[in-house]
Amino acid sequence: VTISKYHLKPLSEVENGSAAERKEVFEEYARKMNPLSTKLKSAMMLGHYWTGSSQDILAVNRWKSIADADESVVTTEEVRKRAWRRDDLREEFMKKYNKYWTGRHDDLEVLELLNGYTKNRKRKPKENTVVTIVRRYMAPLSTVEDGSAEERKELWDEWFENITMENDKLLSQMILRHYWSGTYNPREETPIIFIREFVSMADADDGGWDEPLEQYWPDEDTREENLAKFFKYWLGKHEDIGVYHNLVNLQK
Repeated sequence: VTISKYHLKPLSEVENGSAAERKEVFEEYARKMNPLSTKLKSAMMLGHYWTGSSQDILAVNRWKSIADADESVVTTEEVRKRAWRRDDLREEFMKKYNKYWTGRHDDLEVLELLNGYTKNRKRKPKENTVVTIVRRYMAPLSTVEDGSAEERKELWDEWFENITMENDKLLSQMILRHYWSGTYNPREETPIIFIREFVSMADADDGGWDEPLEQYWPDEDTREENLAKFFKYWLGKHEDIGVYHNLVNLQK
């Protein structure tokens, strides 16, 4: 999974620009390019909500491999030629599309997706959704009392199957770990990034975890015991990276 930040020009600086036209050309680009970008497995375009600049767009793209990501970027122009076969129409469209961007981008992360813990949406929402990105930290196994890699995986699997998948407020989830970006020192901590999607900020704030937890472990003592066992593998700290609007009409 690659995460990059792109920068929009303020509409006041775009010649003959408008919010309506920008929405139209962005959606046309996604509608034509996404199906032809076969190496790109999924993509989220995250717009400003409660984080950062209103001019920033975060692109979260998923690929089978780093080689596929590289090939997809290199062949972008070829894909555009297939999407707009007439040179004059393609050039006209790209001029209109590019005028809304500064031309600058920041490559933020190259991460590995833990595919077995991915929750996919059941259907495409009609309205933009809310996406939260949080970095949490796992404790080194050597510091976990009576801990083991086997037990940790069993607990992760149990949580995903019975809590995450039963959380109706959680539309989708990706869990990412270190790959080719950032700092990694497993002797101190292991960073894990959670990208979670909700219908609204109210749902994101609530989280929706209480109901599936109580359903799976109805007995309070049993529930508390299992939660303690699960959370002993975590350091109990996190960083809120951002809260974004997921622009669903631009998503693959």
